[in-house]
Amino acid sequence: MRRYSISTWLTFSLFAIVAPFSLFLWFLAAQLQSSEADSVDRRTLRSAQSIARAVEPVINSMTTTVNLLASTEELANGDLKTFHRRSEFALRETGQFVIVVDEAGRQLLNTRVDYGAPLGTISDSDGFRRAMETGRPVVSNFFMGRTSRKWVFNVLKPVDVSVVSDARMLVTTMNADDLAGAMAELPLPDGWTAAIIDGDGNTLVPESPISVQMTTPDILPVDIRAEDVSSLPFISHFDGPEELVLAYAPIRGTPWNAVISGPLASAQAPILKTWKMLILGTLVLLGVCVVVIYAGTKLIRNEVRGISRMAEGVGHGRVVSPIHTRISELDLIARALSNASYDRSQKEEQLTIVTQELAHRTKNLISIVLAMVRQSSKKAKTPQDLVASTADRIAGLGQSIDLLTASEWKAITLRDLIENHVRTFGSIGGNIVLEGGEFSLGSDAVQNLGMAIHELATNASKYGALSVETGKVEISWTVQQSEAGERLELRWQESGGPAVTEPEQTSFGTQILDRHLSAALNGQTEINYCPTGLVWVLNAPVATLNRTLLG
Repeated sequence: MRRYSISTWLTFSLFAIVAPFSLFLWFLAAQLQSSEADSVDRRTLRSAQSIARAVEPVINSMTTTVNLLASTEELANGDLKTFHRRSEFALRETGQFVIVVDEAGRQLLNTRVDYGAPLGTISDSDGFRRAMETGRPVVSNFFMGRTSRKWVFNVLKPVDVSVVSDARMLVTTMNADDLAGAMAELPLPDGWTAAIIDGDGNTLVPESPISVQMTTPDILPVDIRAEDVSSLPFISHFDGPEELVLAYAPIRGTPWNAVISGPLASAQAPILKTWKMLILGTLVLLGVCVVVIYAGTKLIRNEVRGISRMAEGVGHGRVVSPIHTRISELDLIARALSNASYDRSQKEEQLTIVTQELAHRTKNLISIVLAMVRQSSKKAKTPQDLVASTADRIAGLGQSIDLLTASEWKAITLRDLIENHVRTFGSIGGNIVLEGGEFSLGSDAVQNLGMAIHELATNASKYGALSVETGKVEISWTVQQSEAGERLELRWQESGGPAVTEPEQTSFGTQILDRHLSAALNGQTEINYCPTGLVWVLNAPVATLNRTLLG
């Protein structure tokens, strides 16, 4: 299997995290761009509608004015001078002016100038004609007024024929500059234009909040005429060097349209800026992560090499001191290696001692086994008897060695030793009763005392209390204080078994229970062959019993 350095793995991990994140950002930005395109369309159409709604009250006001003035008594009676004075006063602050026209289109009065000033025919001949034909109020297109010398527009209303007056048409007129506020105050992106296009294709564009200019319809695509705007959808996109967005809203009661137009890219500038920020941010994030990973992997690599040197020292059997790293987990490893090197050194020293002691103990065991064979051979009548008695005693010795091996030749308790030797001969807590506190035995005491307990249990099962169902063995031990120090008294007492008689000859088992154990444990033993049951007592120094193999 191919292996990679930690920096490679961390780099892979970085890209595994950043790549999906970057793709998500790109997807999100694309969704934002699509959403922004729809939002541009909605904002553009709302802006056009806003212009239309701002202009419509002006038209309604002029229509209301012409309707009111058409019903005045002065106009009906032909008192044009009084009508001029009163109309001029009434409309002084409105930006509106009144014109009265006869049937031939000649101006009878115009409140832009003094009454009686020379006047020509009405400039808005097209509006005059349409109003005369329909008999209803008509809103004109934009035109250059002869009197005002400005771009103006009219609302024209035919009046009832009167024999007293020559007036046949009443007109309210207003400068186109007064519509600038409806367009100039509208917030638009850079490169975007707001305009009002009339039925003749005249395009009114604001110069400032108080003035406009009449231009050619260059806000429209080259293949779209101004008079064709009304045939388009309310919002349209046109391809070209730049994608153009155009929205319009009809201005009710007029042949005009409010138009908003401009390049889509300009309206999407904020989202494009967001795109750039996302891309730049992603690149910066990648750069920072690469730098962090490089620094982090360099730090980890150096610290791991230090751990590696510690491991090599442990492999060579040296006790190594823990290195101090800036990574807590590596500190744990360093401390573990240091502890392991120390433990290994201790184990090696212990193993050396154990090996030496094992050789010594092996010689002792061989001596004990040889003594068993010699003594057993004296009493055995047949080779089979010799094998049986010798094997049984060696097995008992092996049980004690098994206990020591399980505890790594350290101290075990007296209770564990006794239970290990007697459990096969009876029921602990039943016909075998143990009574005594916790008491630790050293390895020497385990081997020697184990042989004694095994010998007692074997004899009890063959000839004593454990050979019958009514028999019972009580094993107790206590620690007593004496002038020479603490001493352990261990008592084996049988009852309920066959009658006991003292043997005529001293057996090998008796030698183990008496002379051998007294010498090995520096204590005294006592064997009492009571008729009711055997009693054996050991009294030995606690210090001797506690001494371990490695102590």
